[in-house]
Amino acid sequence: MKNKLPTDGNHDAFPCVQQGLTKRELFAAMAMQGMLACDEIEGDAVTVARYSLQMANALIEELNK
Repeated sequence: MKNKLPTDGNHDAFPCVQQGLTKRELFAAMAMQGMLACDEIEGDAVTVARYSLQMANALIEELNK
């Protein structure tokens, strides 16, 4: 069985690289990218950023189940 890497959101998204985004940052950026690609997005930048982080946190929580 393959070893599962931790998905608590505070580990590197790409562990072979010394510096980079955490999984939480990567997931939030991907969520934000999807939201901003939608013409019907509402809210200011802070609202979109907060919602992106909420989505990233929810994904991490589900992955840890």
